[in-house]
Amino acid sequence: MVGFAPPARSVWVTVAVVGLLLWSGLFTVLTLRPHPRTWLYAGDTVIVVALCLAQGGLVPAEVLQASAGSGWIDMVARTGVLIAQFTLRLPLAAASTIAIAAAHAVGAGLRDASVVLVLQGLLAAAVVALLRRGARRADLALSAEASARAAERARSAARSDELDQQRLLHDTVLATLTMVGTGSITRGSAALPQRAAADLTVIEGLQAHPATARAVARGPAPLDVALRTVVLTRHVGLPALDVEFDVPPLDLPHEVVEALAHGAAEALANVSRHAGNRAARVAARRVGEGGVAVEVRDSGGGFDPAAVPAHRRGLRESVQGRMTAVGGSARVTSSPGSGTRVVLRWEP
Repeated sequence: MVGFAPPARSVWVTVAVVGLLLWSGLFTVLTLRPHPRTWLYAGDTVIVVALCLAQGGLVPAEVLQASAGSGWIDMVARTGVLIAQFTLRLPLAAASTIAIAAAHAVGAGLRDASVVLVLQGLLAAAVVALLRRGARRADLALSAEASARAAERARSAARSDELDQQRLLHDTVLATLTMVGTGSITRGSAALPQRAAADLTVIEGLQAHPATARAVARGPAPLDVALRTVVLTRHVGLPALDVEFDVPPLDLPHEVVEALAHGAAEALANVSRHAGNRAARVAARRVGEGGVAVEVRDSGGGFDPAAVPAHRRGLRESVQGRMTAVGGSARVTSSPGSGTRVVLRWEP
């Protein structure tokens, strides 16, 4: 740039260099903004073409006569070719490369440098084509993976909702049918219409909202209130229990409180049905960092958990399944003659 030997004139070189620097600054700022425009890159090509055409008055004669392409206009031309290939689509990029090479040949005469510009444009176009091809493949792969994840989440949500509805039906309709089948409630019992009406309300709720059996609230909920409600709720057709209650105030996520409450309710219902003892204990304690363990214990007849038939879904789904669905666990400890202990555990 400082080679002010004839025919280069210092005034024109200074004007051209300052103008190029100003354009470069503006070009950089606009390129770094989101969604740069095609006119910006096309304008860069126009400026490079203008400098190539004017290089007879901007570059010393010794540089123009050399074929190595070592002048500052040659540097600008090569940069312009690369920018055009990497920013413009194929027709415009090819046209820009041809325009720059032709202007360079007109301004300095046909030299090796002009041919090198064309070869450089071809190589850059090949690199850009490979990059865009790889990007398209990556986009397709990521899109397919995202679609697969979305489908899996949908299937998981549908399965979770289905299991939730099955657990709800087990705790209501199937429990009533079981008591009728075992003779705990007879046809003439006054409790049968009451239970049937309550079960019908559950079925109507499932029909009205098949996707969500119950509206799940957001935010924390009081576990002690939910468990006390379970203890005080009278199960129609089942003998009342004398429950010792020892649960401190504790707020947990709503879905966790719901799972713990339903699990404890099913455990207490099993005490009423099978324990042969009307005394039970419901207790809770904090565990870990913000976790809880809820225990439902009775001193009744007990049973062998391993001997429970596979088609019996009470403990498996209404208790263990519910806790698993919220990331918790349930453990049942019992043996004939030694009572039963159900521990529901959840930790963040």
